[in-house]
Amino acid sequence: MDLASFHTLRTAMQHNAVPAGELPAATLQRGLTDALSASRLFDRVELGRTDDPDQLVIGLCRCADGVMPWEAGVGMERIWRHASAALSWESHSLACTDRLMEFEAAATVDGSGHYLTVHLLAEPPGGWTPPQAEPDRGVLSAPAPKAGVDQR
Repeated sequence: MDLASFHTLRTAMQHNAVPAGELPAATLQRGLTDALSASRLFDRVELGRTDDPDQLVIGLCRCADGVMPWEAGVGMERIWRHASAALSWESHSLACTDRLMEFEAAATVDGSGHYLTVHLLAEPPGGWTPPQAEPDRGVLSAPAPKAGVDQR
C-alpha cells in the first residue's frame, strides 16, 4: 500500500480507537524483536516504545552482510504477517531503496477499540557503499557546431 493511503487508513483508525496499553505494546515489541533477530536479515535490531500515537513501537535495524534493504523489506512483510496474525485488523506500508527500508504498520489489538502502530527503519549493511555509475562508453562526444549569422 502506498504511504499516503496508509496514513489515511491509520488516521481513520486512530479517530475510532485509543492506543493500546503497555502489555500489548511490549508483547508486540518483544515478538518483533525476536522475529527480526532470528530472521538473519539483520545484524542489529533495536526496538523501543514511544508515546507518539503514529509510532508506538519504533525500531532501527541494520541489514546483515549481503542483504540489501529492499531484500529485508520482503522479509519484513513476511515477519509482519506472522506477528499481526492474532490482531483484529492491520494495514501497513513498505518503502525500499538501496539505502533504506521503511516499514509502517497499524493494527487493532482486539474488539475493545485499542490500536498499536509500528515504524521501523533498516539501513544497509555496515561498510556498504552504493555502486558507482560507469560512464557510458558507447557515446562519442563532438564539439557542437558554431552558431553563425548568415550575412547574405
